[in-house]
Amino acid sequence: RALSLAMAIQKRKAVAKSPGQLFNKRSRGGAASSSSSKSQAKEEKQEPHAEEQEAEENHEAEEEEAEGVDEGQEEEAEEEESEEDRLKREEEETSAARKKELKAMPVADLKELAAGKGLDTGKKEDMVTAVLAHEAQARAAQRAHKAKIREVLVKKKEELESLSAPELKDLCVAAGAKGMMAKPARVELLLKQWQDDDGVDKAIAQLARDAREAELVAMDKVALQKLCNKSGVECFVKEVIVERIVKDESAKGCFARPSLVEDEDEEAAQPASKSGKKAGDMVEALLANEANRKREREQKKQEEDAAASKRKEFRAMSMEELKKLISAKGKEATGKKEDLVEAAFAISVQEDAAAAKKAKLKSMDIDKLKQRLASKGLPTGKKEAMIATWLAHEAKIKEAAQAWEFKVGEVLEKKRAELEEKTASELKELCAAKSLKLGVGKQ
Repeated sequence: RALSLAMAIQKRKAVAKSPGQLFNKRSRGGAASSSSSKSQAKEEKQEPHAEEQEAEENHEAEEEEAEGVDEGQEEEAEEEESEEDRLKREEEETSAARKKELKAMPVADLKELAAGKGLDTGKKEDMVTAVLAHEAQARAAQRAHKAKIREVLVKKKEELESLSAPELKDLCVAAGAKGMMAKPARVELLLKQWQDDDGVDKAIAQLARDAREAELVAMDKVALQKLCNKSGVECFVKEVIVERIVKDESAKGCFARPSLVEDEDEEAAQPASKSGKKAGDMVEALLANEANRKREREQKKQEEDAAASKRKEFRAMSMEELKKLISAKGKEATGKKEDLVEAAFAISVQEDAAAAKKAKLKSMDIDKLKQRLASKGLPTGKKEAMIATWLAHEAKIKEAAQAWEFKVGEVLEKKRAELEEKTASELKELCAAKSLKLGVGKQ
């Protein structure tokens, strides 16, 4: 009974307590649901803003990625710059820098520079334009000549490599090279022999001749006839005209290495004219010879004294003055002071030689001067105009000769590098093939 009574009391307590607990739970549940609904509504309000922010971030990321792609494409475009574009850009940069330098040059110096290049003088802007065009043309000719040399070497190498082994062997035997050799060695041997026989110069001259022939073939008959009349060539049909004009230009050296024909030394010719006289006294001849030697020694001493005085004058100048002087003459002013002194001295020697040349031409008989210009196909007229024409002609030939020598030097340097890469045994074989005396070392 006691146990039953205790259980009944416990049940009553549980029943009495459960409604309060249930009510309390319900109120708590309502508050919780109310707070959850509020937070849900707040989240629903914040969701559009989050989505907008996320969309903006994605848009910015896409723009950055597109900018990165554009920058990468620009860098690739710069890396993939063609050779033609590179040369064009470098030429524009060089011209712009040179134009700025010429504009800063005094008018007197600019006139002297233009006259030295055989250009007309006048307004400063016109002279600047003329000098820039003249120098750009010289650079273009130099690049074209370099391309021709490369073309000639590659063509000759491919020509030799296309031959069979027996054909290469026959050519090597004809060149005096016997024995067993691999095909690359034979090609290299024949290429060297070809270069030693002025193959580069001859091939370039042939290219120029072929180009000139093609140009003449493309001309009409009337123009060819006028050209023949100007050159004094008799013509019959178009093919004959082309052949004779090319032959005439070849005889004049238009396709050969540029060179200046030195003036005849009239003083040296005088003894030859006197040789027709009677032998005379030997003592008189010896005395005349001694007098000439004395004059030569005095002249040489005067030239040496003048050169020493000129160098002393340049050494007394500052570095800035020397650089300004050299730059004003269109030369590059680099190096130590002694290098600048020698560069300024070389310019002075050239100017003195040009002045002496001009004075000599002025003292020349006008008929002889006309004859000289006509022999080079240059126009004649008044004496001053003919002197300017002849000086411009000589300046042009000197520039062409310098470009030629520069390219030949490049070819020789390249060939030297190729030979230095060979072993001592290979070099011995090459020397033996050319019947050359073997040295002690590789050099």
